Amino acid sequence: MKKIISLAASVAFLLGMSTAANAQETVVDPEGGHNFIGVKGGAQATLTHYNFTDLITPQFGVYFGRYFNQYVGARIDVTGYQTKGGFKADRYGFINQDTPYKFNAATADLDLLMNMTNIINPKRVNRSWNWNLLAGFGVNYSWKHDEFDAIVTNVKNANIYYDGPVSCATKHASFNGRLGTQVEYNFSKNFSIMFEADANYKNDQYNLKFNDQVDWQVQAFIGITYKFGHKKKKVEQPAPEPAPVVREEPKPVVVEKKEEPKPVVKVKETTQKEIFFKINKSEGTEAENKKIAEAAEWLKAHPTATATVKGYADKGTGNAKINARIAKKRADNVAKKLTDVYGIDASRLEVSSYGDTVQPKAANNDNRLVIIVATEQ
Repeated sequence: MKKIISLAASVAFLLGMSTAANAQETVVDPEGGHNFIGVKGGAQATLTHYNFTDLITPQFGVYFGRYFNQYVGARIDVTGYQTKGGFKADRYGFINQDTPYKFNAATADLDLLMNMTNIINPKRVNRSWNWNLLAGFGVNYSWKHDEFDAIVTNVKNANIYYDGPVSCATKHASFNGRLGTQVEYNFSKNFSIMFEADANYKNDQYNLKFNDQVDWQVQAFIGITYKFGHKKKKVEQPAPEPAPVVREEPKPVVVEKKEEPKPVVKVKETTQKEIFFKINKSEGTEAENKKIAEAAEWLKAHPTATATVKGYADKGTGNAKINARIAKKRADNVAKKLTDVYGIDASRLEVSSYGDTVQPKAANNDNRLVIIVATEQ
């Protein structure tokens, strides 16, 4: 007998543990970190005495890193391609016209990232937009100095006295310091687009000339970022509500003197269907649409019944205006299937939507739904 009691207690304990586990859901922690990798393209120019617009050249880059939490991250960033410099005729007497030259250069930087939007408002619900600041340092490397060397060689071969900057063509590497900002839009959990603007401090030798002036480079990029490895957390889910118990009213006591019994009170029947949708979708999957068909069959079997069709949207994505529109569209599409596909009279339906002002479910993603409640009249 003791063994039977012990076995029953063990089974009950395991069932309880299973129920508790099922009451949890793993979701992305918005305050946690993630990895990222991306590509970008744009333009750069060096700030010198030469005409700014004549020094604009294309730039391309790749970057990867990690946000350690919602506030701070780090990345390795490699950018480069083509760079320009120039000699101004009114500055250097050995040439008679402004003469530009180009060369190739690339910069590798280690950057610190700070999400200022989360620092200012760490508990915000809408995380579609981010404003980031960045600061870093690294090294610049240049090559293919043929045009610069040709200008100097031609001047010397023409027996013109050369009093220009000293060539640093043999010194390919220089220090780089960076300050910048980003504006980022997350169009899904894994992808975002961003605009980035940087100012880069360079050694005097960056533009291939030593003239006792620090070189500055400005850059502007548009990029696309892939995010992965998000930190996750478990959230408690409320236990499902028990199915309503339909109780029959007790039959009236029949008085022996009367042959006819009192009429039995009929219990009104009801049914409920919950149709779930994917993010930003107003059309359900094939499995969810079967629930609409089941609701229609029930209404046909109960010709006096009426139904409410209520649409919702989750508060964790989008904004109030977008969510109001998507919730209404979901409710309208479900009602249209009931009337146009299954022939249910529209007068039997009461259609409404609540946007994200009402969240009937505890889990954020479960609030992308339409609830049909049909009751026999």
